[in-house]
Order: sequence, then C-alpha cells, then structure tokens
Amino acid sequence: MEEYLANMRTLRSYMNDLEEEAAKRSAEEQRQRTAIDAHDSDIALVRAQAKQVSDEAEHLAKARAHVCVEMAEKQGRIASLEVVGATLKQTLDLLQLEITSTSAKLGQKRLFYTKTMETLSVKLQEHQGWLDSDKNKMVAIEPFAEAPMNKQNIFEGKRYEVLNLGGSIDKESDVGKKLLDIKAKGSQLLLEISECKQTLEQESNITASFPAAVQEMDKKSLEEEYKALQGDGAGEAEYFQSLEERIIKMKGVSDPIKCCCGLEYNVELGGESMGVR
Repeated sequence: MEEYLANMRTLRSYMNDLEEEAAKRSAEEQRQRTAIDAHDSDIALVRAQAKQVSDEAEHLAKARAHVCVEMAEKQGRIASLEVVGATLKQTLDLLQLEITSTSAKLGQKRLFYTKTMETLSVKLQEHQGWLDSDKNKMVAIEPFAEAPMNKQNIFEGKRYEVLNLGGSIDKESDVGKKLLDIKAKGSQLLLEISECKQTLEQESNITASFPAAVQEMDKKSLEEEYKALQGDGAGEAEYFQSLEERIIKMKGVSDPIKCCCGLEYNVELGGESMGVR
C-alpha cells in the first residue's frame, strides 16, 4: 500500500512537471510566434521602404532624363541665339560703318558740288558781264556806221567787230563746255546717290528679315539681351551641375533598420538597382 502511494506521488509529481513543461513550451511558442509576427512586420516595412526608395529612384531617373532633354534643347537654343546675336551684331556694325561712310561721302560730294556750283556761278556771272559789255560796245559802234566813212575806217570797224565776235564766240564756247561738265558731274552725283539708296534698301531688306522684336531693339538693347542670354546659360549649367551632384548623393543612400527581434537590415540605393541586406 505504501509502495502504491509512493508511486502515485511520483506519478503526480511527474505529471506536474509535464504540465509545467507544457506551459513553458506554450509560452515559448507564443513568444516565438509574437517575434515572428514582429519580424514579418519589419520585413513588410522594409519592403515598403525599399519600394518607396525604388519609386523615388525611378522618378529621379525620369526627372534626370527630362532635365537632360531640356538642357540639350536650351543649349541648342542658346547656341542658335548666340549665332543670331553675333550675326546681328556684325550686321549692325556693318550697317553703322556703311551709314557713316555713305554719310561722309555724301557730305564730301555735296560740299564739292556746292563749291563747284558757286565757282561756276561766279564765272557765269563774269562771262555774262563780259557779254553785256561787248553788246554795249557793239551798240556804241552803230551810230558811227551811219556817218560817211572812208575805206580805212570801214576796214578797221569790220576788223574790230570780227575780233569782238570771235572773242564772244570763244567765251560762249567755254561757258557751254563748263555747263556740259556741270551736267556730267550732276549725272554722276545722281548715279552715286542712286547706288547709295540701293545699298540702304538692301540693308533695310536684311534688317526687315529679322523678327519684329529684334527690329524694335537698338544696338545697346541687343548687346544687353546677348549678355543676359549668356548669364542664363551659365545659371542653367550651374543648376544642372547641382542637380547632378544631388542625384549622385542619393545613389549612395544607405539606411540601417533594426528589427525588434534583434536582426539589422541595411537598405541601399546604388545606381539603378536597390537591395535589402
């Protein structure tokens, strides 16, 4: 009987130990299940963060491609504007030189022909005075023609008239030559003026082919616009350089994440790929 009781006590003690062991195992399983759930939550969070970083990287890549396209377009536009600005500057310089040269030539020719006309006018007045004087002398001789004249007087009078007539003819011939010379020089001046007008019309046609905004701007405004374009190009290059540096920095992003279970993850973004460690 005593042996039976001892066995029962031993069995009961063994069963209590088994119950305690089962309770401990159940608690351990619950703790491990909780840790696994937390671990799964951390993995899901890491995956979400990795996906977000991947989306940001893709967005940055698209933005970079868009910025590169805009940079190429603006660089092409700046290059074309620089060419147009240089062409406009050269054209304006040539126009200014041509206008200055033409104005100087016209001024010189105007002065020359003015002096020539004044000189010829004075000479014409002198010749006219001589002609009037000859006419007066011939009129003064006529009364003597009515009086009786001997052969010697008639001969001398005829000789005097012939000499005066020859001198008058020579003077009139000189005046005619000078008038022809004046007409020739006047025709040459008109021809040169016509050529200058054609040159100015050609330059006006070249200027008219420019855009309306460019035509309304003067030389100083065009130079300021050209300098502003150069400044904009430098600013855009600096902005694109800073954007490139930011993209390079984001490529080296590394964010460690520690799980509550004790494990540590490292999220890295390198180039176009991304990994979880």
